[in-house]
Amino acid sequence: MKRRNDEKDMFCSSRSKLNPIPKKVLCEERQLIDEKEERSRIKVDDPIPLDLEVAILTRLPAKSVIKFLCVSKMWSSIIRSQRFVSSSYAMSSTMRSRFIITISSGDRCLLVFSSSYESEISSCLATNLDMKVPSVSGLCGSAAYCASVHGLVGFTTSGFTFTVCNPCINKFTILPCVGARTSWGYDPVVDQFKTLTMISYPYRPPNYTAHEVLRLGGGAPESNKVISPPYFTVTKSVCINGFVYYGAWTPTRSQNPVIVCFDVRHEKLSFIKAPLSVICWEGESILINYKGKLASIARHPYATFQSFDLWILEDVKKQDWSRQSFQLPFSLGMGKDFTSPGTNKAGEIIFAPKLLPLKVQPFYIFYYNVDRKDIRRVRLLGIADDQDFRHRYGIGIGSYCYVSISAQHVESIASL
Repeated sequence: MKRRNDEKDMFCSSRSKLNPIPKKVLCEERQLIDEKEERSRIKVDDPIPLDLEVAILTRLPAKSVIKFLCVSKMWSSIIRSQRFVSSSYAMSSTMRSRFIITISSGDRCLLVFSSSYESEISSCLATNLDMKVPSVSGLCGSAAYCASVHGLVGFTTSGFTFTVCNPCINKFTILPCVGARTSWGYDPVVDQFKTLTMISYPYRPPNYTAHEVLRLGGGAPESNKVISPPYFTVTKSVCINGFVYYGAWTPTRSQNPVIVCFDVRHEKLSFIKAPLSVICWEGESILINYKGKLASIARHPYATFQSFDLWILEDVKKQDWSRQSFQLPFSLGMGKDFTSPGTNKAGEIIFAPKLLPLKVQPFYIFYYNVDRKDIRRVRLLGIADDQDFRHRYGIGIGSYCYVSISAQHVESIASL
């Protein structure tokens, strides 16, 4: 009994000043404390993995991503990298359709709007004024060219200059394209933009058409000269899967309509035979991207717009075309007053006025469903439908304002 009490006293007094904690116990306790502090430090200070940060950024709207450039040098480097730009664009392309609207207000500036995302049940779409491009002579009337290509918007002006802008980052670049006509395209294989400018005329000797190709990106543009048989351009161009197409007439014989095909990657020109109706009405035929294929909308420009033919290039190598005819439920007005920027992702064909009304009134576009054969009208809110807005930018004062719409625009953070 006495022995048991002695052992108990020894155990109870082991942590007293007279009997300090054994060294082994102290080491074990210190190790436990260090491990606990390390776990706490990891929870507080350990950053989010970089791959996860990049994945989160690519899912944000492009306009939001731009704001993160000033967070740190590392984030700026990531966001400006080509890999991130491509990933961000791929994510944006999965979203619903939207489009770009440009309005020329004479010699003052060019206004660039973007629409809200399209919906098959909406009767109106909100628009936002993204940027103003100053010091241009304005879009050149009915011959104006404005196209959204892989997130960037290119347009010509009456001075035959060519400007590329990105409304998302509010930047534009005026390119040294001096010639009668400029188109532009994108090569998805090598990720490069190029412009094609006609620099000679087919009715002047020598008997050929010369073009200048500018390769954009990565510093100063590089140029190359491309020669083709003579032709007269009669339609605007459209870029589809690395090829630029536009309608033309060759002077070898009367009534010889062709589609000029420019291979953006290999910088080669070729001609595709086209039915007479595809290139008709003094250049009033409209070329569009229809479900990944080149198509032409043919309608009589000097009659009421209540019917049209849809010509589709089914096979490029065989130069095989198909034709469908459609009757609209009601007339949209004179054929020459309307154009088509293409389709939305649902495949509905969009029809839009070429001119802004002189008086303040709602601005409408129309969607035609080729399967149901019905049409719906959608109002674009904010397109110069306010008198104060018109006075501020000189819209409708003394001259007509030309409107150009680019369908299925995808936001991008890229720049030239």
